[in-house]
Amino acid sequence: MKIINIGILAHVDAGKTTLTESLLYTSGAIEAPGSVDQGTTRTDTMFLERQRGITIQTAVTSFQWHDCKVNIVDTPGHMDFLAEVYRSLAILDGAILVVSAKDGVQAQTRILFHALQVMKIPTVIFINKIDQDGIDLPGVYQSIRDKLSANMIIKQNVQLSPDISIMENMGLENWDTVIADCDELLEKYIAGEPMDKEELLREENRRIQSVSLFPVYHGSAKVNLGIRQLIEAVTDTFQSPTGQNSSELCGTVFKVEYANQSQRLAYLRLYSGTLHLRDSVALAGKEKLKITEMRIPSKGEIVRTEIAHAGEIVIVPCDSLRLNDVLGNKLLLPRETWSDNPLPLLRTAIAPEKPEQRERLLNALTEIADTDPLLRYEVDAVTHEIILSFLGRVQLEIISDLLVEKYQLNTTAKEPAVIYMERPLKAVSHTIHIEVPPNPFWASIGLSVTPLPLGTGVQYESKVSVGYLNQSFQNAVLDGIRYGLEQGVYGWKVTDCKICFEYGLYYSPVSTPADFRSLAPIVLEQVLKKAGTQLLEPYLSFTLYAPQEYLSRAYHDAPKYCASIETTQVKNSEVIFTGEIPARCVQEYRNDLTFYTNGRSVCLTELKGYQIASGEPVFQPRRPNTRIDKVRHMFNKILPSMMDL
Repeated sequence: MKIINIGILAHVDAGKTTLTESLLYTSGAIEAPGSVDQGTTRTDTMFLERQRGITIQTAVTSFQWHDCKVNIVDTPGHMDFLAEVYRSLAILDGAILVVSAKDGVQAQTRILFHALQVMKIPTVIFINKIDQDGIDLPGVYQSIRDKLSANMIIKQNVQLSPDISIMENMGLENWDTVIADCDELLEKYIAGEPMDKEELLREENRRIQSVSLFPVYHGSAKVNLGIRQLIEAVTDTFQSPTGQNSSELCGTVFKVEYANQSQRLAYLRLYSGTLHLRDSVALAGKEKLKITEMRIPSKGEIVRTEIAHAGEIVIVPCDSLRLNDVLGNKLLLPRETWSDNPLPLLRTAIAPEKPEQRERLLNALTEIADTDPLLRYEVDAVTHEIILSFLGRVQLEIISDLLVEKYQLNTTAKEPAVIYMERPLKAVSHTIHIEVPPNPFWASIGLSVTPLPLGTGVQYESKVSVGYLNQSFQNAVLDGIRYGLEQGVYGWKVTDCKICFEYGLYYSPVSTPADFRSLAPIVLEQVLKKAGTQLLEPYLSFTLYAPQEYLSRAYHDAPKYCASIETTQVKNSEVIFTGEIPARCVQEYRNDLTFYTNGRSVCLTELKGYQIASGEPVFQPRRPNTRIDKVRHMFNKILPSMMDL
């Protein structure tokens, strides 16, 4: 049986979850469609999802149409969950992008369409809610052309009054977009030669698969109008790139979740080969995995199975599988798994309202962080606070609500702050010698630091011969440097520099690796103090679309948010800006734009990297280390006097 995996993506309230229910119902997978309002849908099952009207976690369901099985991956639609959207997109064979006939192309629609293009996912556009009053379909078409792509082909003729009717559109005039991009067809058209329908369909399909043409269909998911035609289009159009004829196994993990009783489930897409119950499966870089239980989506349910074929989505109870793990042969992946997850940009301290629930909170955060690579947490060694690092404010709100709903934990969180980094300002070196006070360690270490261009990261080189200083001492120095890089002059992680181990001395037999491990971060701190460091903060590159009448305000307001505009373009009735902005300012800038443009602006952002921070330096308290802190303080007293000499 042909198996395809499709995603359904949409702006909030465009009807994505209702469409999923309608597809299941029309195909016969379920006896009655669930209701978003009543919380009876197969996908948005969390109370938070029903309460907020948005999808938070990726969900999977399926239906069968003739000889084709369709797995539906219902993806989140909010920007703070785009990392999960990208992971889900990587395993898809195609996507349905839902546009509300009432609202047209909205801000999030453009963001999701951009993601689909980045990931090269063939896409069908479905105009939903055509049964509502006051629908202007030509206006919606123009909105799609202007804000998404002019390379669209309207597949149906729609009559809205007195009764709604949807008919297949096969008129030759509708094929202009297909003909214009194919030299062979264009020559026939100019010469007045008859056009073969099959030839047109083949070229149309080629363009759809190459993500350069987007067919448009119509309907209303709420009343199951136009859904049968959409199913036919999806099953005919989308093709699975799986190796149906390959016996070698290949699959990738795209989702991890904790079910009831904290059972950990890994969702994987099987690209080739066949997976059997009790198989031992090779994992890239890991020990083999024994398959003891498998489940697959089937006709609106999740069912147990003993065999899964290429193309299938398989759910495996497992404690060891991680996001993006590859089962079997990695070379058989049809596209790279999406691993470019944005770094967490914000951090805050979170605490339970009842102090006795602290351990429960830590356990809950462990589970949540396991399913979301954009969430990290640690316990501050100085304040003992639980520190959360995350991407956006909505993500923090969802985490707080999830702790209440799933874990019965009420929490409080401080105002989020930006995560900074540090970079040395100049090249310097420093040596601390053995038996020279206040050094209490049986080791001499000399280090040098050299600034590198922004975005380079940290490089390390040892110029001390392993023949002179054995590998265990060398490893200890590197361990100490890694520890020292976690806290620069201002207390932030150090990056964009080269560290060289220039000099080392030991006394046999009293010197131990522990002496070198303890001394290395002290030497590194003295080097960084001599070099001086500059604070770096995360920046985003942005593309801003705004109505043309707001050109002046959008341009002149940018400096208020430390944003720099690099290019300006006027297209149709919009102005398009590109530039960069500090991550700490983007939400306020976006909110302001949304307010004065009445929601008609769109700001697409991508993490650009860390740039030099503006404003006063921001300090972060250092974590204590009982073994080396007294020695650190002694050297910190000595260094200023040495620098004055």
